[in-house]
Amino acid sequence: MLVSSHSEQGDELQVKVNKLSSTKTQLPYDYYFLKYCKPKKIQNVAENLGEVLRGDRIENSIYTFNMREEKSCTVTCKVPLDAQAAKDFKEKINDEYRVNMILDNLPVAVLRQRRDGIP
Repeated sequence: MLVSSHSEQGDELQVKVNKLSSTKTQLPYDYYFLKYCKPKKIQNVAENLGEVLRGDRIENSIYTFNMREEKSCTVTCKVPLDAQAAKDFKEKINDEYRVNMILDNLPVAVLRQRRDGIP
């Protein structure tokens, strides 16, 4: 069942996060496996049975947008990385992991450049 939401200008839209996935390894990780900025309390926010059956772990994040309002990029938090955390990030980058985020029940797209340099 598709639920339509009606948002007015200025309404807050919460970005949700899912797993880290890679077409290279096929082994998913929980989004917060890496040392990302986290909300004070991480909550499971799955909205339907299909998400649960697929193994999705849709959780809240610290990222928000306001409907139809322009906003420049801002730093939401800074997380110092120790040697192990930096190694974990490097390994996931090398294994071509991508974050999966959801905004207003739609996947958030990330521009990805091909290895040959063509966008």
